[in-house]
Amino acid sequence: MNKKEIIYSDLKKRIIELKIKSHDILKEEDIANRYKVSRTPAREALQLLEKEGYLRKVRKVGYMIQPLTKNDLNEIIGLRSTLESYAAALATENINADVIKKLKRVNNKAYNAILKKDFEKFFKINSEFHKIIYKASGNKRLLNLIENLTENFSRYRLMLLKLNQMPEMSYNDHLQMIKAMEEKDIEKVKLLVKNHIEKGGRELSKYLESGDLAILV
Repeated sequence: MNKKEIIYSDLKKRIIELKIKSHDILKEEDIANRYKVSRTPAREALQLLEKEGYLRKVRKVGYMIQPLTKNDLNEIIGLRSTLESYAAALATENINADVIKKLKRVNNKAYNAILKKDFEKFFKINSEFHKIIYKASGNKRLLNLIENLTENFSRYRLMLLKLNQMPEMSYNDHLQMIKAMEEKDIEKVKLLVKNHIEKGGRELSKYLESGDLAILV
């Protein structure tokens, strides 16, 4: 990777993981100094993140995190509930013992992370669980679409999993999904995935409406 790509990837990761706060100001000069590069790759990386919707440029100030909005959330949830429930249906049609074994193993790891209150680890394991299902769908175009949406949803998802009740709720939802997939109950799997995604959307929407996101970011 060149200098711009290194800066872009690192900043994007920090934004998604909520390591950069909503009130933080990112300036070309500061970014250049942090990564020990000239201002050109720093500027290009910031501009790319702005183009992708992660940052917004504030005149004579610098770049700030693009706020999370209810409209943006609703758009992503609507698309995810449709595409991911379809992916889960395809995965159920193609399901085999190895995939079920992987899902169970990953969900057990997620439960252990909950017990240890390691929610950052839980976030990564939770993402791994869903990726196993997407890959099992066998549809590469669908997988690419979902991965793009998942990346856009990552900031919301990490916030969601920091809500006290959500990690365990997510774990239990996954148990039900695994059981339905074992039974090859396609319609039930579709409904479980759809409800799982919409449930998270409703919880996040409550926080976005309240405007009280300080505990999360």
